[in-house]
Amino acid sequence: MSSSITTTQTGVADFAATAESDLFSYIDQKDYYTVLNRDANTPYVLKLGGIFLCLEGEGDVIINEQQYHLQPRTMCLAFPGTIVQSLRTDRNFKGYTMAISIDFIREINIPSVTSLYMLVLDYPCVTLTQQQIECVLELCEMLRSKNARKQHPFRTQVNSQLLVMLCYELAAIYTQYHPVKRQPCSRQDTIFRRFLSLLATEITASREVQYFADKLCITPKYLTIITRQVSGHSATEWISRTVIVKAKSLLSGTQLTVQQISNQLNFPNPSFFGQYFLRHTGMTPKEFRRSKNQ
Repeated sequence: MSSSITTTQTGVADFAATAESDLFSYIDQKDYYTVLNRDANTPYVLKLGGIFLCLEGEGDVIINEQQYHLQPRTMCLAFPGTIVQSLRTDRNFKGYTMAISIDFIREINIPSVTSLYMLVLDYPCVTLTQQQIECVLELCEMLRSKNARKQHPFRTQVNSQLLVMLCYELAAIYTQYHPVKRQPCSRQDTIFRRFLSLLATEITASREVQYFADKLCITPKYLTIITRQVSGHSATEWISRTVIVKAKSLLSGTQLTVQQISNQLNFPNPSFFGQYFLRHTGMTPKEFRRSKNQ
């Protein structure tokens, strides 16, 4: 299998762009902001499977509309398409992240893989023992160091075998898992989280409140009331915020032209997209891109 491992110290957009280019990718980034922290806590869809380890401090995260409390020795696993939103972390919070393409995972013959897959979907966050977290971190660090040997003739094969080892260790952890309990939420919170999930997956389909309200089987007025009660911002503000986050990611993390980005975000033309972006950011798309390339 053709494969490579990529290490980077770049931001979220580059994280996604780099990862998408490989059949399987390992991205070592101890700065948890690479995966968890997004502009205004806007939810986003993971493009790769991944591991997140909480090493220090505490925080909260929403995974597929369910909220979990993170503390030291918490591990979160996610598959491509998982919707993630960070809520709060204290100033001492530190984490470790790794992304792996699901194409690679499918080739590993782990017993009862289907039941393990369903278990991870139901319980994405688990509490590890100190020995377990040390084992996972040891394998991650081994991957990082072996990957650094750019001239090694069997670098890809070594990386692949280490990833197989890591996957078996994760499977073993889930045979004796200690799930992190989901945090309770009100009906308003549930609707709001579903709204944010829709924004993460369908923001290119429409920018109208009516569209998302119809998806949630409620009125636009009720959706706006709920979003203001829960977040302090209207549904329209959340829609605009999500569009701008997506636009910034595409402008800074891809080589797409402004016209291509305009089309991808479902604007009628680049001029309308430029005016929309300028109104919400104070810069044109080209000015924003230049500022990120300096």
